[in-house]
Amino acid sequence: MEWKINQFRTVTLIVGVMFATFAQQGLAETCSAIKVTNSYLNVRSGPGTNYEKIGTMHSGEYYIATGKTSGAWKQVWFDGGKARWIYSQSYTSTAKVNCDVVSTAALNVRSGPGTHYRLVGTAPSGSHWAVIGSDGVWKKVWYASEARWIHSGYLGNGSSNTAIQLTGFNINKSAANTSSRFVTVYSTYSGSTPIMYRISEKSNFSGATWKAFENKITFTLSAGNGAKKVYFQLKNQQGRLSNVMSDSIAFKASSSAQGFNIKRKEFYNKFRATFGRLSQSQVDGINYLLVNMEKDTRPAIKNKTVWMRQIAYMFSTTKHEVANTYKPITEYGNENCRRYDGGCRYKGRGYVQLTHKYNYRKMSSIVGVDLVSNPTKALEPNIAYTVMSYGMFYGVFTGKKLGSYILAGKTDYVNARRVVNGLDKAQLLAGYARSFQKIMEASTVAR
Repeated sequence: MEWKINQFRTVTLIVGVMFATFAQQGLAETCSAIKVTNSYLNVRSGPGTNYEKIGTMHSGEYYIATGKTSGAWKQVWFDGGKARWIYSQSYTSTAKVNCDVVSTAALNVRSGPGTHYRLVGTAPSGSHWAVIGSDGVWKKVWYASEARWIHSGYLGNGSSNTAIQLTGFNINKSAANTSSRFVTVYSTYSGSTPIMYRISEKSNFSGATWKAFENKITFTLSAGNGAKKVYFQLKNQQGRLSNVMSDSIAFKASSSAQGFNIKRKEFYNKFRATFGRLSQSQVDGINYLLVNMEKDTRPAIKNKTVWMRQIAYMFSTTKHEVANTYKPITEYGNENCRRYDGGCRYKGRGYVQLTHKYNYRKMSSIVGVDLVSNPTKALEPNIAYTVMSYGMFYGVFTGKKLGSYILAGKTDYVNARRVVNGLDKAQLLAGYARSFQKIMEASTVAR
């Protein structure tokens, strides 16, 4: 049905069919709306003609009433200011439409379906809007007598079948304390299925990125002893956001004397006798690795023999993957990276040559940096070491863990290669590991 108003304004409405389609898709709840039937209708700041005129509605537009009335005057959601008033008698009718409610503090209203479109105002929390169209996660509404757009991720009061609700969230299964910055978070939810999550120690999620949802999620707490409060939120396929939940845990780094130190003089004497001379750059790289290995709590810090052999295999892997530089590097060439998830942007980087977009995504939450958006940060030594150690000991790369091949009563250097890259060069790295084992045995002492 089409009307031409004042020869300048054309409003096209697909009545019934359009709203029925939205209802079938579950995009919005049903509300009673005020439909403008006059060619135009003044909108005022209060219930009377003596109040300021704010704007004008036009025939065929739909608005949702707030529930407040004053005689024939009704208050409706019209723009980003306070709810406005219209004289409803003889100029309006009622209709059932699909609508949605703003569930965030304030929702940006844009001129088109995307954040690159012009910002034209905001819709306050709790305000209802008649849905007249959609484009992906964006919904079109009448706003100040113009067809405008709002993001559906911030809509919904829980009654819609596209809503998602966090029903539980905890850190390390509600443990009160942890001596490790690496924790596991668990969540439960109701409503629609989540596809993304975000997590942060900041209540406004500043700096946090949305990541693919998993049932078991790892998170790295900030450095420094003390109570840590972590915030968590989900997002579903329709772009709707869940409520935010939080949990707290007290972090205190272990002060135990458990663990081992590496005597540098003995280490380098044996190293040079085994592999030959070293450049200063190589020495600098090795020194950085030694410092991190000594304070790493993921290897077997209670068993000297196992610890030395696990460290030996980490050194073996590093030697091979970074071509004897002992520093994080980028994979040479582009021949192999074309088959990686995400292409050459996610080519090998670091000590263990982190590859594939999905692995960069997995490691982002572990290192506390968005490696998907900033893949070259995988070259930073502190990040590269965490990627290598966490990935090898927790089986992130291939599902295989280093502790499954090197443990008390078992040392399988050949199959330990499966932790990073199947059996590629497995015999070569096993030979390196046996050499590094002798170096570690000549230099390792208990704390």
